[in-house]
Amino acid sequence: MLIAALIGMAACAFSVGAEEVQMTRLSKITVNTDHLSAYREALAEEVRASMEREPGVLSLYAVFDKDEPTRLTILEIYASRQAYEQHVKSAHFLKYKNSTLHMVKSLELVDVDPLLPELKIK
Repeated sequence: MLIAALIGMAACAFSVGAEEVQMTRLSKITVNTDHLSAYREALAEEVRASMEREPGVLSLYAVFDKDEPTRLTILEIYASRQAYEQHVKSAHFLKYKNSTLHMVKSLELVDVDPLLPELKIK
């Protein structure tokens, strides 16, 4: 019975720990040239709202390619998969997504593993 209890406790600890693992993703986006300015404004509004209102959103760092400014990459870091799932259901994200859908030529979502996940962005 003691062994069963220990196995049960270990299983619970593992499942709780698994939920707390950070989720890191790169969003690679190409925007239609005609909508670049409006897209940048909408993205800036969404990033600010997410960082201010959602404690589970640890980073949304968007960078635009200098040689091809319609291409951008967003480094997204979430406290957990659950934080990501809450983020994509938030009103500010849905507003951004729905208002920019027609502006986006391509979108690639790449889940990545950080080399040193314990390091924090300063």
